[in-house]
Amino acid sequence: MYKKPSESETICRKFRIERREICFFKYLFEAYEGIAVLETLDPKTGLIALHVAPGCQNDVAYILDDLSGYYLIESVD
Repeated sequence: MYKKPSESETICRKFRIERREICFFKYLFEAYEGIAVLETLDPKTGLIALHVAPGCQNDVAYILDDLSGYYLIESVD
């Protein structure tokens, strides 16, 4: 059953990216201090999780939309 996250919970979104770009994505989101934390779930397949801070969903969506013009980014459900 879906539970809407409260304002104090992070939202976890999973993506598949090119494995050689994992480090770049990690450092990029670290540079945007506090909006999201990247977790590598499977480095061999490029599976990552972004733990998005409350209220930062639009910022993260904008960054990912911009990056999708340059890098492979597939949403994984």
